[in-house]
Amino acid sequence: MTDPSMPADARPRSALPLLVALLALIVAAGALWMSYGSGTRSAGSQQQAAVAPAPDPAIEQIKQTLASLQQAVQGVQADQQKLASQVGDVQQKLSAQQGDQKLLSDQLGSLSARVNSLESARAESPAAPQPAPAPRNTKRTKQ
Repeated sequence: MTDPSMPADARPRSALPLLVALLALIVAAGALWMSYGSGTRSAGSQQQAAVAPAPDPAIEQIKQTLASLQQAVQGVQADQQKLASQVGDVQQKLSAQQGDQKLLSDQLGSLSARVNSLESARAESPAAPQPAPAPRNTKRTKQ
C-alpha cells in the first residue's frame, strides 16, 4: 500500500484528521441548532407567560365570595364590639340601680325601726286622757 521508497510528503494522508474535523463540525452545528431551538422555545414560553389564559370564572367567583365573606366577618366583629360596649353600659347602670335600691331598702328598714320604737314608747306610756276630737265644721243645709 504505501511504498517505503516514496518520500513522506508524497504518502497519502490519513483520513483520521479529516474525520475528527467533520465530527467537530457536526457537534458544533448540533449545539447551534439546539441553542436556537431552546431560544425560540423560551421566547414562546415568555409570550405564553405574557399572554396568560383568562382566569377561570369559577376562581373569580370564589375570590368575590371570599371578599364578601371577609366584609361580612368584619361587620359582625364591629357589631360584636358595639354590643359588648352596650352590655358594659347596661351592667354599669344595673349596678348603680342595685346600689340605689340597697340604699333605699336600708333607709326603709331604719324608718320602720323608728316607727316601731315610737309605737312601743306610746304603748308603754300611762294612759293619758286623750284630747277630745276637734269639732268639725259642718254646714247645715236649710230644710
